[in-house]
Amino acid sequence: MGNYKNLEVEFVERTLKLISQYEIYSQTLEFKEQYNYTLLVNCLLGLIVLPKEKTLSYLPKARITDKLKKEIGIEYSVISNEITQLKHLILELRNSIAHFDIKIQSETEEFLIDNIIFYNEDGNEVITFKSNEVLPFMRYYSSWLLSNLKNK
Repeated sequence: MGNYKNLEVEFVERTLKLISQYEIYSQTLEFKEQYNYTLLVNCLLGLIVLPKEKTLSYLPKARITDKLKKEIGIEYSVISNEITQLKHLILELRNSIAHFDIKIQSETEEFLIDNIIFYNEDGNEVITFKSNEVLPFMRYYSSWLLSNLKNK
């Protein structure tokens, strides 16, 4: 693959393609060799932490409602009551990811990943993602991010 012509836009596009490629590739692996959530957390680092400085003023200020949660793919994930805007959630996620204030939680004896919990600097939960809702959220946020990067 060639060099970047527009780093900010192409990095996001390539990250999404990387996830899609992995979804196909992972089907050829045994379950214990699939690292879906490791990849997703790495991609969150690239999609939320890296472009933050260039996208801060473009972050969505939409109020978090049940309707918005459903739209962005986090219908069953739990967001801290202190976070009422999508912009605040993204900023808190950014800090949590950058400082690796993340915990993985299993609800069964099989020790599968059921929840990914992101904490703020005070040790309070920012969001508890249901594991199956991380990717839909990333796709929503990435789509929004691409749209804003292309329009700036």
